[in-house]
Amino acid sequence: MFKVFFNKYFIKPKIKLSGENNSVEIDKTAYLRKVKINVYGNNNKIIIGEWTYIHNSTITIGFPECPINNCLVKIGNFTSSNSMSIQLGESQSEVIIGEKCMISFNVEITCTDTHSILDLNGNLLNKGEKIEIGNNVWLCKNITILKNTKILDNSVVAQGSIVTRKFEKGNVIIAGNPAKIVKEGIIWDSKRPQQYEDISS
Repeated sequence: MFKVFFNKYFIKPKIKLSGENNSVEIDKTAYLRKVKINVYGNNNKIIIGEWTYIHNSTITIGFPECPINNCLVKIGNFTSSNSMSIQLGESQSEVIIGEKCMISFNVEITCTDTHSILDLNGNLLNKGEKIEIGNNVWLCKNITILKNTKILDNSVVAQGSIVTRKFEKGNVIIAGNPAKIVKEGIIWDSKRPQQYEDISS
C-alpha cells in the first residue's frame, strides 16, 4: 500500500514493496527528492511526517534474499535530511526519528549488522532491535548510528562519530569513535554562528 497526497514540490520516490501488507505513508506536506524506498517482507510500515524534507536518501527494510516482517520506520514532523541511509535487517526492529531533527550529509542509520555473530553454542549475539533518535537532534556529516542505540532530545552528534550505545541524557554533544558525551547542558540552533555574533555586537 502506498498512500500519499502530492504537492507541487513532491517528486515521487522510487518505491519497491515486495511482500504482503506493507505500507508507506507520506504526509501531503512532505518534500521528497531522489528518495528510494525498498521493502522486502510482510507487515512493515514506513511513516514520513508533516513538512519533512528528505533528499538523496534511501530507506531499506529487509533484503531480497532475506525478507523480514513487522518493522517500523518513522520520521517525525519538520525533520530534514540531505543524505541518509536507513537499513533494517531483522524482524520486529524499528528506527524512530523524532520531530525537528536536522540530518546532514552521508549519515548512515543501520539497525542491523547485516551478518551474524554467534557464541560457540550457536546463539545469536548481535540482534538488531531499535534505534531511537529524539526531537530536535542534529546529526552532523559522515556519522554512523548502529543498532540498539538512543539519542535524546536537543542533542548534537558531531561530524565523523560512530554511535554504538544508548545515551540517557539529552542536551549533550556526542562525539568520537565510539561516541561518548563530550559536553552537557547545550542547546543548538540552525542559525549560523555569525548571526549570533552580529546580534551580540
